[in-house]
Amino acid sequence: MIDALLVGLFLAAAVALGARARRGKGGLEDYVLASRALTLPQFVATLVPTFYGGVLGVGEFTWTSGLSNWTVMALPYYVFAALYAVFLAERVRLTPGLTIPDHLESAYGRGAALIGALLVFILASPADELLMAGTLLSHLSGMPTALAMAAAAAASLLLLWRGGLNADVAANRLQIVVMFAGFALILPFAFQAVGGPAALAARLPAGHLSWTGGMGPCKILGWWLIAVWTIVDPAFHQRCAAAESPATARRAILVSIGFWMLFDLLTTAAGLYARAILPTLDSPTLAFPRLADATMPAFARGLFFAGVSASLFAALQGTSLLSAVSLGKDLAGRLRPTDEDGQQRRVRLALAATGLLAFVLARLVPSVVDLWYSVGSAVIPGLLLPMLGVYVPRLRVGPRWAASASVSGFATSLIWVAADRRLGAAPLGVEAPFPGLVLSALVWAAGLYSERDA
Repeated sequence: MIDALLVGLFLAAAVALGARARRGKGGLEDYVLASRALTLPQFVATLVPTFYGGVLGVGEFTWTSGLSNWTVMALPYYVFAALYAVFLAERVRLTPGLTIPDHLESAYGRGAALIGALLVFILASPADELLMAGTLLSHLSGMPTALAMAAAAAASLLLLWRGGLNADVAANRLQIVVMFAGFALILPFAFQAVGGPAALAARLPAGHLSWTGGMGPCKILGWWLIAVWTIVDPAFHQRCAAAESPATARRAILVSIGFWMLFDLLTTAAGLYARAILPTLDSPTLAFPRLADATMPAFARGLFFAGVSASLFAALQGTSLLSAVSLGKDLAGRLRPTDEDGQQRRVRLALAATGLLAFVLARLVPSVVDLWYSVGSAVIPGLLLPMLGVYVPRLRVGPRWAASASVSGFATSLIWVAADRRLGAAPLGVEAPFPGLVLSALVWAAGLYSERDA
């Protein structure tokens, strides 16, 4: 009861901060990009928890595959985030337009923008965050997971409805503090229950401290390709576009990498302790909550659950906004144009549609890790090359080539994902991102050759 009360108080505080957030100039740019006025501390405070929303998924992966969590869920994201900061962040800030589809339209035209809007809508879907938030609320309250997911979606909608990104950032400033404090709190209790590194290693399965976790090179490379998500991630794009200056965008991402390294250290350690203490979990997604149940007294446990919920809800509200913007502004706004006020109303209405789609996806694929892999594998091949072409003009192709590369890459990998789920193994032993990326690259290369030859 105390656990649920503390989490409820924290969520109420986050919603109140968002609902009362100070708005800037007003209008669509303010709702989507906070009037392009994010300072470095604000940027870090919003990017760190929003991009690290998969905390229960990290627990699931570490419990299942051990230290390889750092190999495939941490290190590749540092690499691609650093590349984004150095080569893309300032260009994103300087490029006119509010969103990824706006930038695609400026480079390739309306068709590519519509395709990009659909892919960003899918990529930004908060299905995994909604599944995790519902799982946590169900664990704390005893309510059915479906009802808990609906409650989480409603809280996210309420927080974002009036203020958009301003509301998101206001809540994030509380959430980043609480998420770090929660995981710093659980480790001493886990240490007391098991002991130090030697005692922990003795209680882990063989190979759990291996960097590969039993995965083959192709699977590990597949996960590294999923980390290319960073390059096309709408949360990175939105915050870079919202920064007060190009330099702020670049520096803030580099600072954020340091925070993610620290948080990965805390969460990976907690996941290993969870496996040592709870070797027979029925649901690895609950590794962190079950670890808290097994090792922490009531009040401290409630503070830890507040820390977990801080990370989950920061990502849930951030991705909900991004997905709604893609649906209400970028897709509907191009199919049926309206004025700026009309677009903003559509974005608010799209928040409800976004929540519904996320709910359906989470029910169809009830594993956080599977959701990450399936969505990333399908969408990234359709977005990667068009996005790189936006910011590196010499890599651009014509509109028809760009649209063809995007559709072929997405469709091919989507078929591969569906076949993988149906057969229980990747067709021909090839992971889903590869065929889509290869076909997209071939189409793109043909476009470059054709236009150079012309």
